[in-house]
Amino acid sequence: MTRTRLALGALISAAALALAGCGGTDPSSASWHGAPAQSGFASGQTGGTEAHPISDSTAQAGRPAASASATPSSPASASASPAASASASSDGIMRQTGGTQVALTFDDGPSADTPKLLAMLRQHNIKATFCVVGVAVQEFPQYVQEIVKDGHTLCNHTWKHDDKLGKKSADTIRADLQRTNDEIRKAVPDAQIPYFRHPGGNFTPTAVRVSRDLGMVSLGWTVDPSDWNTQKWKGDQMTQHIIATVRNNTKPGGVILSHDGGGDRSATLAAYKTLLPELKQRYTLIALPN
Repeated sequence: MTRTRLALGALISAAALALAGCGGTDPSSASWHGAPAQSGFASGQTGGTEAHPISDSTAQAGRPAASASATPSSPASASASPAASASASSDGIMRQTGGTQVALTFDDGPSADTPKLLAMLRQHNIKATFCVVGVAVQEFPQYVQEIVKDGHTLCNHTWKHDDKLGKKSADTIRADLQRTNDEIRKAVPDAQIPYFRHPGGNFTPTAVRVSRDLGMVSLGWTVDPSDWNTQKWKGDQMTQHIIATVRNNTKPGGVILSHDGGGDRSATLAAYKTLLPELKQRYTLIALPN
């Protein structure tokens, strides 16, 4: 009887992980993002579109802000990556780590700023998840190699940040995601690519299904400082906006969205110089599991 119960428990766990799927958001320049895109998320779900800046105190429609009063988890002595539970919702999109750990995710790279971010993460022994764009991988394959070498997780963010990709045919979506995965594996032949993040958060059921068929979990987020929007905030104003938004809205289990590519990331780098040690003190920071 005991063996039967253990076997049944293992099957249930496996089924839960399968539902979560396996396997991207958008380049940070306003030219990549364009006009604010409507999110494919159902109303009331966390993780909307990056094209809508999030207020420090007010959530965007369809994306509740994380509570600033949430009690943080115990300080982490190190931020090595404990296995986080896959936490996909009924629409197949993973928006939280499934535990008390917090995940940093960086989109639209790699770029010339990626090595600077990697050096900062290395300094604090923090692992993260990088949602890379195919054309950027083609330009900077050496930085993808560095990302993997440092123990970070990879995520497919489409070939050229097509925020309307999810509305196209399944074959078109599959070809785009496969081309991106193939380019990543040109740089790192044995690379694991367990996540997919749709540009702008514009997930559709077809995009979620195709990414799952390719072995990738669709990855959303809970905190969005809109660091790509350099038309709205510039310089130190942007830096302080990023710091305040992340500081006030992060809570246990959160997935933080920021950018290491697609435009000028100097404000993002300056913000994380302050945020990395703070976040490390408050939470266990993880790379999402491969």
